[in-house]
Amino acid sequence: MQTGELTHGAAPDVVAELVSLAWSTFVGCELAPTDEVNHGERVMCSSISIHGPWSATFLLYCDTEVATASAASVLGMDPSEIESADVRDIMGELANIIGGNLKGAVSDDHTSWKLSLPVVSDGMQTVPGSKLTLELGFVGPWGSIGCQVHEHA
Repeated sequence: MQTGELTHGAAPDVVAELVSLAWSTFVGCELAPTDEVNHGERVMCSSISIHGPWSATFLLYCDTEVATASAASVLGMDPSEIESADVRDIMGELANIIGGNLKGAVSDDHTSWKLSLPVVSDGMQTVPGSKLTLELGFVGPWGSIGCQVHEHA
């Protein structure tokens, strides 16, 4: 679902490709696009901000069970063996991978761009003072995954 018009950022298909690529290479499974994201009652959200001539925050979110299964896949462990800190680390790293690639997709060699450190939370994050310009949904083997791009004024 595209909610607003991106003023300078990456096109929706580029963001979708970056999320799918990160998931397939890092987590080891494929994602399919979907129109709806059902993240359940317990959501985990990771975010990372990009600053330059265009500034935005990228959010990645899913049910904690999806996050746990994804972390287990990355670490080659059974989901029952995964600790909360492992899940948070993997969600943060996914935001970092996608955010870094998104920065590369919108930047050029003539301007300075910065990438924040990832932030991971239990619960959906908000981005005060921003405009939601893009929301995409995916489904993988363990459930739904969503992402948002919030442009900063």
